[in-house]
Amino acid sequence: MTESFSKLVIAFLAVFIFSSCCSDYRNTKDPHKLLSSPQVVEAASKANAVLSRNMICWKGGTPVFDGRIDKDEYADASHFAWNEDWIEAMPQEIESPEDLNFEGWVKHDGEYLYLALDVQDDLFYGIETERWLPPQDPNAHVIGEREQGRPWFGDMVELLLYGRMMDLQIPTADVAGDGRGIQIIYNLTKSLEGGVGVPGMLPHGPGRTVENFENNKRWILEDIIETRTVRHDELNRYMVEVRILLNGGIEIEEGIFWSMDKPDTVIGFNLSIGDVDGQDKSPDGRLHHETWWAGKMTSGDGESRRKYWGILIMTSKERKSFEQIN
Repeated sequence: MTESFSKLVIAFLAVFIFSSCCSDYRNTKDPHKLLSSPQVVEAASKANAVLSRNMICWKGGTPVFDGRIDKDEYADASHFAWNEDWIEAMPQEIESPEDLNFEGWVKHDGEYLYLALDVQDDLFYGIETERWLPPQDPNAHVIGEREQGRPWFGDMVELLLYGRMMDLQIPTADVAGDGRGIQIIYNLTKSLEGGVGVPGMLPHGPGRTVENFENNKRWILEDIIETRTVRHDELNRYMVEVRILLNGGIEIEEGIFWSMDKPDTVIGFNLSIGDVDGQDKSPDGRLHHETWWAGKMTSGDGESRRKYWGILIMTSKERKSFEQIN
């Protein structure tokens, strides 16, 4: 082997090793493989994210945004449903599918992230029951005030996104309330824009920071987040579609929002479904059920309001195309 050839081989190996070490871990044909990358494992550990709770947000077709969930519209989405792995935060366990049951779908169309939920509930609070108030909070239905009201009180969905989980790699207690990290409430019988009796979105509170509360309001009023609802009273079901603008909603780095030209990206995601029935089912004045996909930290954990997260992988890939190839 000549000296010049040896130098060429060494140079080639050096370039190969350097490119392997420095290549973007997100450039993978299979989004699932991100979960085992050292970068994601480390970030998840730092941010209180549970890697075993994960979904892929595939690129799919644009659904008709009307609250009517045609499952064909979401055949290209990731599907999830309640099971015993969901974590109940209230003392009362879910007794049967009639008591509370649900399934859902998540995807994006390149412009919006879509979350669709089909919820079965034996009793709609404030519709089939009196709009009773918790004895410890007669102002539970005050809307639009940071220090008053319980936006989560009622049949509700609590949605959390941590867009900058990989960038910041820190646990969160009080998220910023915008694209960096959002915690926001959908309620079946009250909303910021419609008031009591109208389903829709509400800022989280009370006790949140001014930044969190005002960012939540801005998201709702500027249609960064929108909802549509259809109730089927005779079937004890309601359906809700939520859509979130990607550009302005899913911030993955400072001032940079996830889009179709970005690589597969891991963000934090969590979701809870809340259920209120008659006052006899909530003797402590709290929810009857509050069941979480990836768990909930409370002040009893010694880390007040720090969040647990599951994983949502944003990808420009389509589910059908991916499954055909693999």
